[in-house]
Amino acid sequence: MNNTTKYYSLIIAVVVLFAMMTVSCEKSPVDKGTDETDRMIDIRTSIEALTKSPALDGNGEGNFSNGDIFTLVVSGSGFPNIDTSYTVGTTDLSWADLNLPEDAGNVYFSGCYPVQGKAVDGILTFVVSPAEKTDLLLAEAVQVGKNSEDAVSLVFKHALHKLVVKYVSDDLTDEQLSEISTSVKALSSCGIDLAKGAIQNGTASGLSEVGTMQGSQVSCFIVPQEKDNVTLEVSLGDMVRTLSVPDNDQDGRPVSMLDGGRCLTVQINVSSDKIELDGVQIEGWGQQGSVDGDIEL
Repeated sequence: MNNTTKYYSLIIAVVVLFAMMTVSCEKSPVDKGTDETDRMIDIRTSIEALTKSPALDGNGEGNFSNGDIFTLVVSGSGFPNIDTSYTVGTTDLSWADLNLPEDAGNVYFSGCYPVQGKAVDGILTFVVSPAEKTDLLLAEAVQVGKNSEDAVSLVFKHALHKLVVKYVSDDLTDEQLSEISTSVKALSSCGIDLAKGAIQNGTASGLSEVGTMQGSQVSCFIVPQEKDNVTLEVSLGDMVRTLSVPDNDQDGRPVSMLDGGRCLTVQINVSSDKIELDGVQIEGWGQQGSVDGDIEL
């Protein structure tokens, strides 16, 4: 084959290849974007002050860590509540996954941590376990338009009340104080409206022991309730006393409710012949004051 023939053969090959590429491009139009229902839902979380949880600072503020699992609840009009386990850093959720009706308008997202049992008619019964110091974090419902590209920001708040008991003494050693036993009795259960991401008012019930602990400083979680439902049984050796939360703080203001997201700190002065309620403070998740009292053996 001479050089001229080779040259024309090369030109023909290029023309054929160009034609094939043109036909191919016409059959494969450029993707102009995904459908609205295929949009991923951007779930962003944060945790407001207090308690043990995945990644919190000294005040209890922080965020979840990858691998933490919470219940994500989607609600709105025209469809039943949708609840699913959401794993931080792993779960990918799109609007199509929710399979919402066409006429669904605004959609509400809420959350519950840790994952609980099944709800009945949207209401979950939460029971404090005396064997575990399990906090309850709830994210109140936030409104998002269907198929919206906006991020869903869930702010988890501490739903329970934290009770802290501290013992001090002028004549007992640290070792003796560490032997003090504290038994807490209180209402132990409540109802949670998962769609709202909130505890139902007036649902606290079930008076029982919510924790028995030993040490010079102990703590447990209780459901929000009136302070009159809470009693402390303190024992050291042969000394046993039952204490209640006083009616007023140090400034004379009434103390009635132990609200969720707050911390009740009871300081008790113990000596060889008496147990004295040295002061009560409610703070941390919200300042509420302090109270004094005195109980002798």
